[in-house]
Amino acid sequence: HMETESGSVFLKEFQNGFQREALLREAKLSNYLAENGIPTAKILMTREGEPCFGYGEHWICLEEYVEGEAFGYETFPQERMLELAHILGKIHRVLKSYSLPVDMGKEWLDAYSADGCAADCERLMKIAGERADDPNTLQILTDLQYKRELAYRCEDYKKYYDGVTYCGTHGDYQGCQVLCGSDRIKAVVDFSSARTLPAVWEVMRSFVQSSQNCRQRCVIDIVALREYVKAYMKEFPLTARDLSAMPYVYLFQLARSKYGFPQYLTTNSEDREGLLRFAFWRTEIYRQLEEKAEEISEALLKLL
Repeated sequence: HMETESGSVFLKEFQNGFQREALLREAKLSNYLAENGIPTAKILMTREGEPCFGYGEHWICLEEYVEGEAFGYETFPQERMLELAHILGKIHRVLKSYSLPVDMGKEWLDAYSADGCAADCERLMKIAGERADDPNTLQILTDLQYKRELAYRCEDYKKYYDGVTYCGTHGDYQGCQVLCGSDRIKAVVDFSSARTLPAVWEVMRSFVQSSQNCRQRCVIDIVALREYVKAYMKEFPLTARDLSAMPYVYLFQLARSKYGFPQYLTTNSEDREGLLRFAFWRTEIYRQLEEKAEEISEALLKLL
């Protein structure tokens, strides 16, 4: 954070291996959003008209500094949830025709293999089974067995991607990606994961990742989710197909991921314990979603 004659700025040095093309894409997107009424930090240009410059093997950029409070994964203020949804709707409206790399498309769907997913779970279960003295082993085995069985059930969820709305989106939108002032959200940050994705995937995921009921208690409050989607739809209307498919689109993507388990079992990551806790939490959220998916769809359809 630096003070200059023309105002406050934020100097960012990216980790080794960060691609210049990705930074250029993020800079162009962030500035486009700022120019179209989305609260975000604009990236400033160098004297040569570039959004970044290289130093050694690292890229460096300068952003407008936004004064605000950041929150952790489990502490986002719940009185800001509807505003969070409303801003996401504005982002989708602004980016509806914006060109970004497409993810979760036909090729991604066709690449799914239930047998392959189940085999990955079995491989991790074998590793976990050799660690009888690890106090986490029983929970790991229970969760991986559930995910192994899930691999075959969720094959049917692919059909819910047919006919849903795709648009440009943040890609990792949640409470920890915004800066808040005393009375409003002041900026959305970090568009490095921006992609063209199913709109409802980002809506559902952002609610689950930001709701304290979800993050702290693994409880999905359907009434609160419905209000969140209602606030979002004030800016970006969704179709009946979108609303009915929303929980299943998120479930399918979530079922494919085993993130946290291999990091704990096969690496020496300094955050192994934290990653495992995240894996346990996400597996429990999946159980909740799978149980309530039909009820969620019905509740969301009543918004039309």
